[in-house]
Amino acid sequence: MPNLGRLQAEGASGPLWSVVPPMTATAWTSYQTGKGPGRHGIFDWTEPVAGSYLYRPIDSTHLQSRTIFELLSARQKRVATVNLPLTFPARPINGVAVGDMLTPNKDTPGFLHPPEFRATLDRISPDYAIDTHLCETEEDLGPFLDRLRHLIEERGKVVRHLMESEPWDLFCCVWVEMDRMQHCLWHIVDPQHPRFDARLAGLWRERILDIYRLLDVRIGEMVDRRPPGANIFFISDHGFGPCRYKVFLNTWLAQEGFLKFKEGGRAQRQRLHAVRNLLGRAGVDTRRILDLARRYGGEGIMGAGDSLSRFAAEIDWEQTTAFCHGTNAVRINLQGREKQGSVRPEDYEAVVERLRTRLLDIRDPEGNAVIRGVKRREELYVGPNVNLAADLLIAEHDDSVWFYYSEGEVPAAVFEPSGWASGNHEPDGIFLAWGPDVAPGTHEHTSINDIAPTLLALLGVPIPDDVDGTVLRGILRPGRTLRPVWTEAVAWAGEARTLDAATNRAIEERLRGLGYLQ
Repeated sequence: MPNLGRLQAEGASGPLWSVVPPMTATAWTSYQTGKGPGRHGIFDWTEPVAGSYLYRPIDSTHLQSRTIFELLSARQKRVATVNLPLTFPARPINGVAVGDMLTPNKDTPGFLHPPEFRATLDRISPDYAIDTHLCETEEDLGPFLDRLRHLIEERGKVVRHLMESEPWDLFCCVWVEMDRMQHCLWHIVDPQHPRFDARLAGLWRERILDIYRLLDVRIGEMVDRRPPGANIFFISDHGFGPCRYKVFLNTWLAQEGFLKFKEGGRAQRQRLHAVRNLLGRAGVDTRRILDLARRYGGEGIMGAGDSLSRFAAEIDWEQTTAFCHGTNAVRINLQGREKQGSVRPEDYEAVVERLRTRLLDIRDPEGNAVIRGVKRREELYVGPNVNLAADLLIAEHDDSVWFYYSEGEVPAAVFEPSGWASGNHEPDGIFLAWGPDVAPGTHEHTSINDIAPTLLALLGVPIPDDVDGTVLRGILRPGRTLRPVWTEAVAWAGEARTLDAATNRAIEERLRGLGYLQ
């Protein structure tokens, strides 16, 4: 990757600390805002529905902060974003926004800002694709790589057009293809992976590396099209490494007695799920039936099919102390907060500490410790939205295990082989900066929260005083000084919007296709 290598050799570089846990929705939101989730309010791909045990998918309407693109727009700066997670539906900006992975399809309102850009998109890239489903079989490996190449080629057409159309003050594109490929194919390129397959490596390694090479060409094109005097920042929202096991926390909670199933509840829901599949094959739209059930309060019926709520239907909540929904997250079934809370407020501290101790004792099938740190939400996050987080977060763990999203089915075993997911997120990502303001050869440890305030300072725009990040003065060339202007943060007062049920279902299906939901 010579273009990326050039940025590293001639600029500043170093590890970039992500968020806890290091997951896409939260991390890219922190990039956009310079804030942790306690301030911006995005903790996961879903959020609980108040007064129930149901969950709904998140989108940009749940983001409780202005973004750097809105701050720059308010100062008449021109901005553009392409495929940046948590920008669908698009917020009004002074520029162009092309929607992200949560967009159901190109015809969904909110995919583009302004909507009139659609005619240009169709002319530049009539075959533009938002994302792709993952590779789960060897037979799909070749088509999967072809789909990734198509994503890169078509997105590249849009990026080239936009960068050549005007000298943007801030231009951002997210290339998701490395993430998709590394989740599915790490066992082919990493000889140290426990499931390394030398036969597949011989067949496919060069075609996999070709995806990296093609991305490097796209990076070079962006560098070549930068306006005079522009600086280039290259970051990842997390790192990557091998994945050995999926871990199902609800199964563990049930085995440890924290979570209780209704008598016959699992068997009943399995029968209902089988009926739903049968009806679906017969052409019956069972999701419309489930929508009616939601409308008329049928939470139990909803649990039979809707994956973000079916888990709730089989749990005996009055006997359940704690449950997992989300990434590395355990929630206490607290009286007065949860619909059928079983834990009295005076018992909360004891339950939390007992859970923390037991979680630290989890061992993988080989007998190795898995979890190194369990934190309360107040220990990890600060800000007005901390109460939206789960009570306990697995903050440090063996990166080769994936605490799998525990909605939908509750498997019989705590540990399962990682299956299609041979790669997993790690907390340290990549940071590179290059350009006329950047000192060559600088090594800098950064946080994803540092990017927004640094960009605002470079562009001479006031920085809200509630950001969690700092300005990266250490990357500046000798003689280049920054005098950041700080301004009192204005509380987010965006218009509350709710996407329609069909769009929420489509987002859920997109998340499932990307492996985030079962």
